[in-house]
Amino acid sequence: MSKTKKLRRPLTPREKATKKPFIPSLLSRVLEKDIELIEGKGTKKSGGEEGGHYWHIFYNGKRAGRVFINLVHSHDSNSYPAITVEINANMRGIGIGTIAFRKACELSKYDEIFASIRKSNTASRIAAERAGFKEIEESGTGISMVWRRKK
Repeated sequence: MSKTKKLRRPLTPREKATKKPFIPSLLSRVLEKDIELIEGKGTKKSGGEEGGHYWHIFYNGKRAGRVFINLVHSHDSNSYPAITVEINANMRGIGIGTIAFRKACELSKYDEIFASIRKSNTASRIAAERAGFKEIEESGTGISMVWRRKK
């Protein structure tokens, strides 16, 4: 019996556009050395204002998302730094968020950084906890967390 090769038809443009890139399995976690934060120029809403920071997240040379810290002004004329981490959908679930949270906090000039996370966003909550954030308050739909620089 001879082995025959199954012939495949070429992908259509639509199939090419929706074909997902290779992502490591969910069982493998990224290493800290594979994640790089490159400082960038944010916008008013994403770390570009005075007191803010903005970084592009790269995983093995490929863009994986962004992280930024904004200085938020509260009603009682106090201000505090708040962090936001956004990971590209095809790069989630392998530990990039945890490393991005921690590296951004360490690279910033702040000794205390806050994060507000929806209760339903368990992945972000776990990533923040692994990065050193502690829960300080729970409200109706959200959780407030804080990271403090070790002295």
